[in-house]
Amino acid sequence: MNASLIIRGAFFVNNCAVFVWFRKGHYVVMDYFYYTYKHNHIDFNSDIYKVSTYHYNWHSGVEILILLKGRIDMSCNSEVFTMEPLDAIIISPQVGHATLALEEDTTALVIHVSKEFFQHFDSNFGMYQFVLRSDKSNRYNQFFTSLRHHAAQMMLLMVNGDSPDRQLCLESQYLSLTSDIYREIDAVKTIPVHTKPADMTVATFDKMIAYIDENYQQKIELEDIAKIGGYNVNYTSQFFKRQLGVSFLEYVLRLRLREATVRLVNSNDGVAHIASSCGFADIKAFNVAFKKHFHTTPSEYRKQAKEMGRKTKLHDWKEIISTQENDIMEILQSCVVYKDDSIYSLELKQANQKLQDVKEQLESVVRKLSS
Repeated sequence: MNASLIIRGAFFVNNCAVFVWFRKGHYVVMDYFYYTYKHNHIDFNSDIYKVSTYHYNWHSGVEILILLKGRIDMSCNSEVFTMEPLDAIIISPQVGHATLALEEDTTALVIHVSKEFFQHFDSNFGMYQFVLRSDKSNRYNQFFTSLRHHAAQMMLLMVNGDSPDRQLCLESQYLSLTSDIYREIDAVKTIPVHTKPADMTVATFDKMIAYIDENYQQKIELEDIAKIGGYNVNYTSQFFKRQLGVSFLEYVLRLRLREATVRLVNSNDGVAHIASSCGFADIKAFNVAFKKHFHTTPSEYRKQAKEMGRKTKLHDWKEIISTQENDIMEILQSCVVYKDDSIYSLELKQANQKLQDVKEQLESVVRKLSS
């Protein structure tokens, strides 16, 4: 395939992602918010998904996460904080982070930009570490408002398909997004100096996480994890808590609950079978843990989720949102309604001119009445 531009989308059969590639010039409409875009040095993927109970990961590229609905606890750089609707966070490559949904139907937009893109312009980019995030003090400042605008425009353009004018618009939005991010991180970026050789490496911790992700449905002990890295149990426990913001046992529990919620919504399996297959000792332990985290029973959770009727499909650990969900489309469109300072300045100038014209007309009327 030698087309200069490729857009990849995903559709799903029996909960499995099927990828389709579209050549330049073809117009396509995608059913789910899951896209990969590559053209010359531009390289990113994006999706909109339902945030599950817990997921820890890091990426080789830059992650941009914008919360569209609901609230989440985010654990990042040994800090835990709550994100509200329309909050955003930008995370540098190789920085571990995890999300925990605090509400049902919590939805996020994520864009991953390859670090190689930034390295085209700054060869040292791969060395930088940074975390940029919004909160109530800056949620609606120019940078984060513009960020939501560009991200929403990109998603809407990809929903509507592939045509030359849309590709140009998409790349324009992407370049505006990435240039704004680069300018903003310049003030907060750091180049870490590893002064503690005994500290666990990213690669070692990654192996531990991978082992847990592959085996959490079975009985798993902290001792097993410590052996993978060659560290003692106490050090592994402390490092785990520092990196994730939760203990090893809590992390495993949240993975099991995450899997259980997905199966409750996307299968007709019995609750007892789901509990067993997700690694819980028995249905009682499952019910207690589930009610503690979700304040409802598994059966009631399944009922509420089905009544809500949110259309999703599984891809890896994510529940990807359908492009037919009107409320998500409305949120994206509301983020597009954005004007930069130059437009506001022009409108203010025009408004001032109108006021001046009215003032002069009034003065003219007053003079005529006085004469």
